[in-house]
Amino acid sequence: MSFATYADLKTSVATWLHRTDLTAMIPDFIALAEARLSADLDTRAMESRSTLTATSGDAWLTLPTDLLEVRRLTVATDPVRVLEYAAPDQIAHDFNSGVTGIPNAYAVIGTQIQLAPTPDAAYDFELSYWQRIPALSDSNTSNWLLVASPACYLYGALCEAAPYMQDDERIAVWEGKYKQAVDDVNAIDWYSGSTMRVRAG
Repeated sequence: MSFATYADLKTSVATWLHRTDLTAMIPDFIALAEARLSADLDTRAMESRSTLTATSGDAWLTLPTDLLEVRRLTVATDPVRVLEYAAPDQIAHDFNSGVTGIPNAYAVIGTQIQLAPTPDAAYDFELSYWQRIPALSDSNTSNWLLVASPACYLYGALCEAAPYMQDDERIAVWEGKYKQAVDDVNAIDWYSGSTMRVRAG
């Protein structure tokens, strides 16, 4: 099974559904599958890094828009310092709003990171995080998951199509194949670890 592009995937989904009248809906099935895959996959290919810069006196950083969960936040001091995660209430309790210095803790609030203490200078931070599956589209015709596991996309889209088509008999079939495809990807480079993940929001 191999689909080189988003167009190939849409064609394949239509073929497996044995329908020619769902052209307008198939992109929705694929997008719904992507959202589910972002939640179900746990693979190193979803790890990403981003450099964020704080300014003096500003305790807030904006998270990347494709972030699912925070893995680690470090500040580029010498030596590099790993910041500790703290709940927002703990930040408010432990750090006076007027105190500044090199941040050593952070909280995630909505789409932002709150640093504590408030930076006393400009600092660069490296954020390691779990990235949402890059969405396929007519302009973004492929991504790492489509290359690595077209089955995830195909069976995920078919799972989403079955309720729309009121094809209850196929739901269990597609769900089984979807789960196996996801398990196969997760098994390739699954690793154990105790790093805390902090979901944005």
